[in-house]
Amino acid sequence: MGFLQFLENVVSHIQGMQKRHDSIGQTIRLQATKPLTNHPREPLPERQLAHPLKSIPLQGKMGGVDSGFASQSFYSIDLMMLRTCGASMTYENGKMVKTSYHPETFSLPDPIVNTQGLEREEFHKFVSLTRVQAEVENAAQLIQKHQLNVCFLDGSLILHPMDKPSNDSQLGEMYHQTIAKFVQLYETAEKNNCILIGAIEDSRSTRLGEWIESNLGTTSGIKQEKLHDVPLMEKVLHAQERSIVFPLTENITKHVILQDFPEKWARKLYACYVKPSQWDYPLRIEFLCEGNDAATHAQTCAEIAFAQSKLHKEYAFPSVLIEADMHAGLKQEEVELVSDKIMSKLGRHTIRMRRRDRRPF
Repeated sequence: MGFLQFLENVVSHIQGMQKRHDSIGQTIRLQATKPLTNHPREPLPERQLAHPLKSIPLQGKMGGVDSGFASQSFYSIDLMMLRTCGASMTYENGKMVKTSYHPETFSLPDPIVNTQGLEREEFHKFVSLTRVQAEVENAAQLIQKHQLNVCFLDGSLILHPMDKPSNDSQLGEMYHQTIAKFVQLYETAEKNNCILIGAIEDSRSTRLGEWIESNLGTTSGIKQEKLHDVPLMEKVLHAQERSIVFPLTENITKHVILQDFPEKWARKLYACYVKPSQWDYPLRIEFLCEGNDAATHAQTCAEIAFAQSKLHKEYAFPSVLIEADMHAGLKQEEVELVSDKIMSKLGRHTIRMRRRDRRPF
């Protein structure tokens, strides 16, 4: 097979896949505003798959937290630089009148040294847990310091399953410390009457699609096509709509992460999808609420996320998180500067960079 024929085959495959996905979406969309039958094992607080959103003027104080990091690995140690930023925006009648940050507008990154001799996979978990801890701590401080009405996290309100270490890992204590920090954040938000929203930029969850499949039957084709929720909701939702609200898991005791959270909080975690623009994919948001208030709270959170994300039609993401990301961004040159300083003081042959990082060609 020649290269040009290979390209033609790839294009043809993608076009065929898109047609099948369009057909699945159109089939589900026909039922989007009709009552759905609840799954007997999992009653949901709503019976409608799609809900329109109102355009509300932003009001009050809204914050967002993100972090940037860069790392450098040596044979005996790993060096990481981490900068976390919380941005706070004050709105009056839909207009932003003030912006402030926590910590200051510009802050030096925090150096973190790992000398545990972790394998590569373990080191990635260590980096992720370190980042999450820093972001969660910053969010709790931001809520208290600026008396936020709404606080966005860049990512989920729980840990990613890939972050969970094995039972014999050195990171077990760090994992449980991270969960404890999440719980502290939940409590801080609740105490300060702050709405906590996790915005997942590129979710690959299949949770909602699996629920739809169980209600609409295998004829919908979701399972056969192995469709993730985001491309599915891209076909189902119209701009300025949200999906049905659903709990993060059907069974807390079987969820790889939530089984380690206190049940009080695990059962309060819900999610839905919001489509802020017809030119971008839906955004997954997560939030805390009681089951009997899930539909009302989902509407409130979705309308806030919509108002924050609709400003750029091709990159629909909360503006307060974009602002935090711009200030948290870290360049590889910054960590290299620190590592060069360390090596110059120790002597270049005391510790060495990995071969792949010091190739002469």
